[in-house]
Amino acid sequence: MTGRSLPPGARIRALGHAGYEVAHAGVRLLIDPWFHPAFLGAWFPFPDNRALLQGVTTARYDLLYLSHEHEDHFDERVLAQLDSDNITVVIPDYRSRSMVKRLHALGFRNLVQLGHKERYEAADGFVLTMLLDTSHKEDSGLIVDLGDFRFLDLNDCNTPLSELPGDVDLLSAQFSGAMWYPNCYAYPDEVQRRKTAEVRGDLFDTLVRKVRLTGASTYLPAAGPPCFLDPELDRFNDRSSTIFPVWDDVAEDFAAACPGVATVCLEPGDTLGELGVFPPNTPDRGRWRTEPEAYLAAYRDRREAEWQAYHDEPFEPVGAVELDAYFSKLISFNKRFLADYQRDVRLVADGTTWAVRLGRVGGALEEDPVDAGYTIHVPPRALRAIVDGKIGWEEALLSLRLSLHRDPDVFDLTLMSLLRYGNHPAQTMQMVRERAEAASGETIERCGYAFQRFCPHAGEDLALADIDGEGVLECPRHHWKWDLATGECVSGGTVPLRVEPAGRTDPSEPVR
Repeated sequence: MTGRSLPPGARIRALGHAGYEVAHAGVRLLIDPWFHPAFLGAWFPFPDNRALLQGVTTARYDLLYLSHEHEDHFDERVLAQLDSDNITVVIPDYRSRSMVKRLHALGFRNLVQLGHKERYEAADGFVLTMLLDTSHKEDSGLIVDLGDFRFLDLNDCNTPLSELPGDVDLLSAQFSGAMWYPNCYAYPDEVQRRKTAEVRGDLFDTLVRKVRLTGASTYLPAAGPPCFLDPELDRFNDRSSTIFPVWDDVAEDFAAACPGVATVCLEPGDTLGELGVFPPNTPDRGRWRTEPEAYLAAYRDRREAEWQAYHDEPFEPVGAVELDAYFSKLISFNKRFLADYQRDVRLVADGTTWAVRLGRVGGALEEDPVDAGYTIHVPPRALRAIVDGKIGWEEALLSLRLSLHRDPDVFDLTLMSLLRYGNHPAQTMQMVRERAEAASGETIERCGYAFQRFCPHAGEDLALADIDGEGVLECPRHHWKWDLATGECVSGGTVPLRVEPAGRTDPSEPVR
C-alpha cells in the first residue's frame, strides 16, 4: 500500500466479493457477507469463501452494514445465523421500506438508517458515513474513517461522481460487470464481441474516474466477478468473451491509467493491517489463478447440491390467467409511472408465447403480439418464481438464465425500469419525479451549451461529462451520448436531454 497506513491494531479482513470485517477501537463491523448461491442458484462467490462461513456466523459483531438488497450483498441465510439481538445494523435510508421489513423479519431490531452523507460514530476515531446513489436506484456505499485512515467501500454503487469524497487511502470498488447486458442478448457473434468490449471499456473508464476523483492511494478490486457453477451457465465463466473479467485481465491497463496507485488484491481470509497483508495458510489459496479449470471443476463438484437445487425444486407451470393477474397488478402499482406508455412484449416460456400488453387493460394474453420490440425467453421455473413473488425480474435477469432480443436494438428505459423496480413503486415514483425535474430542473452551462445537470437515464451529474469537439456529450456513468445542439440521444437509448439556448461566449474554452 501507499499513503497512510491503518492505525495500530486496526484491520480489514476480506470475506470475498464485497464482504469485509473491519475492526478498530474495540468495535467490529461486518460488511455485506455473501456465501450462498444467489439469483436462482446461478451466482457463486469467486474464489470460494465457504471455509470462512462458520467463523463469521459464530463471531461477535457490534455493527452490520448492508449496502443494498441484491442477494450477493444481502445473504439471508447468513443474516439469519447472526446474533441479531446484539448487533446494530447500519443501512441506507431508502424510500422503500423493503430492507427494513426484511431485517425485522430476521429478528434485527436495532437499526440505524442514514441518508446521503449522514454520519454514525461507532467509537472514538471510528466513523461511518453513508453514500447513496441519489437517483431512483437503491444502492449505497460507505466511508469508513479509522483515525486518519479513510476506507471507501463503493462495492458496486454509483454515487454521483461529483459526490465522491477525496483523500481516500483505500478504495474498494467494482471492476467487473454485474449485468445481463449484453451477454444475455441474442446478438450475432461479431456484434456480441463488439458490445462486450464496449461495456468492459466503459466499466474500466468508470473505475479510473472513481480512483482519480477520490484521490485513492490504493485500490482494492472487489464486488466481482462471480462464477457460474451450473453447467447450463458455464459459458459465462469465459473471462475473455463476457463482462466478467478477473483482475489479472485488467491489471496492466489499470497500472498504465493510474500510475502511482497501488493495488492490493485480497483473497477471502486475507487480512490487511498496519504492516501489510496477512494471508491465511490455506492449500487452495491462489489456485483459481494458477489452475483455473481444475479449480472451477472442483468447486462445481463441492456445490453440486446447491446449483442442482434450482433444477430439482418442484413447480407448476404458470398459466395465462396467473400471468394476466400478475401483470395487471404490476401495471396497477405503476399507473403514474407508465402514464401514456404502451408496449407489447413477447414472453416465451417452454414453447408457450404470450403477448404482455403493458399500459393497457389486461396485462397478458395468450397470443403472439403483433409488434413486440422486446422478446424475453424465461425458463418456466424462473417465471414461476417471479409470479409467486419469490424473486423480482431484476434478480431473474441477473441470474443470466433469461435470454432477450430487441428490434430495433434500442434500450427501452420505461420497460426495463418497470421490470427492475416495479415491485417497489417508491422507486418508480422517484423516476416520475426525476422526469419532472428533467423538464424544469437545474441547468448548467459548459463549453457554450446549456443543458440539464443530471443525466435523464440514471441521474449522474453531467458537470463531469465529456463533451467532444462536435458538441456530443457523454455521460461518465453509463456512457450514453447526446447531441447538445438538439438534445437527441445518439447512443445508449432514446431519452432526450433537455437543452436550452446558450451562446458560446468564449469559443476558445477547452472542451473536457
